Amino acid sequence: MPLHTRRRVRTPSPIPEPDTEKGNELLNSGEFGRVESAYIPSKDNKKNVTRKLWMRQLKPRTVNPLSIGESIIPDNPGKVVDAYGESAYSGQYSEDGSLFASCDKDWRLRIYKTAGNKLVREKLIQGVAGRWTITDHNLSLDNHWLIYSSITPHVYLTRTAADAPDAHHLLDFSTGDEDYALWSVRFSGDGREIVAGGKGKIYVYDIESRTVLHSVRAHQDDVNSVCFAEPTSSQVVFSGSDDHLVKVWDRRSMGAGRYSTPSGVLVGHAEGITYVTSKGDNRYLASNGKDQKMLLWDLRMMHSSRDYSKLPKTRDSGFDYRSDQYRGHKATKIPGDCSVMTFQGHQVLRTLIRCHFSPVHSTGQRYLYTGSADGKVAIYRMDGTRVRTLDTSEAFQRYTQSERKTPYVARDVSWHPYHPTILSSCLADRYTSHEVSGGIVQHTFTRPGNFEPEVPETSDTEPPPPPRQRRRFLY
Repeated sequence: MPLHTRRRVRTPSPIPEPDTEKGNELLNSGEFGRVESAYIPSKDNKKNVTRKLWMRQLKPRTVNPLSIGESIIPDNPGKVVDAYGESAYSGQYSEDGSLFASCDKDWRLRIYKTAGNKLVREKLIQGVAGRWTITDHNLSLDNHWLIYSSITPHVYLTRTAADAPDAHHLLDFSTGDEDYALWSVRFSGDGREIVAGGKGKIYVYDIESRTVLHSVRAHQDDVNSVCFAEPTSSQVVFSGSDDHLVKVWDRRSMGAGRYSTPSGVLVGHAEGITYVTSKGDNRYLASNGKDQKMLLWDLRMMHSSRDYSKLPKTRDSGFDYRSDQYRGHKATKIPGDCSVMTFQGHQVLRTLIRCHFSPVHSTGQRYLYTGSADGKVAIYRMDGTRVRTLDTSEAFQRYTQSERKTPYVARDVSWHPYHPTILSSCLADRYTSHEVSGGIVQHTFTRPGNFEPEVPETSDTEPPPPPRQRRRFLY
């Protein structure tokens, strides 16, 4: 082959080491759980989970329950609890953990009741067909209502109760003759409003009056994700787009007109944003990007619109995350990068991979966790180190009893607010043959001990043997 016709093959750049010093500062700030546990555990640490549980029985007042929850995180590949005939696109626990709702590409939504670590299917909802697939769904804070969207200007509202009538109320988000697609929808805390992200626009919809309150040209490209800064308030909205930016919006400024100005701009991603999630404290948020990075943000570090206009702009690389492998340099810093922490090692490819903060009640939100295109669920500590990797492809291999391991994509993940259980919504890699198109995989905690990763045991169902303890008499 002539030299001038050869294509240069670029290998992916190595993942840089995390800035553990900056991460430990976050842990010592008290914003992410107890300060007493803000350390990097070692194998010599004798106060492991087993001992803490034992001491809780002997001396209940000497053990902080949060210190136990921070140590108990899901640690096994898990098992398939429900297999779907189509790709599972998203699935989330309700705010109180009593329900789990999921949706798939076949326009079906499933409502499960949770009983400990068990899922009991409560209701199967056949959604109204739109274009291509259900792009997103969301439960109201009181668990009574469910909304879902598609690549249309319509959002559908339906009841979650098993004995409720199978009615789908159409909410029309259209404001003119445009090509519509709604990629993300979220209820407000009071359940009266819906925020949605579409093709470059953000919508705020009032359910009672059936009207669009705000329709803002927010980004230069698709808005893949929106969320409220606080679960009980609808004042501040976050949005993430394919234009590489995360923006912060105040509802008072959104009412100024069609071309409203954001309250702040967060710069740091080199590619489009796939998901934005809030810590719920109106201060911290995280985002997944197609540059294979998950970034942590602090609103005190955001740029104003005027300051952002002075920064050099990054050009679109033309990278197609749906079929290509990312070849960009993972250590490259974007001009004006205002992110607080970077988490790398997972793959944001094939689809819009989602990320979340760990629960506040059991872990103090000291972890960030995300799905991955290689079928893994990655759990990161705030210092940037990965403390767990859960393989959903291995769970599907055991489910199908296949000798060959079929690659799956973990698109969405959800951590129970009180139990050490993660449910991942998965879809089979479309470039390989598969027996199961998608489903829900449950990951639980089975091994007492420290944070240090260990070789997985041959069985994830047998409980570990109880620790040998010296007999002690209290009186």
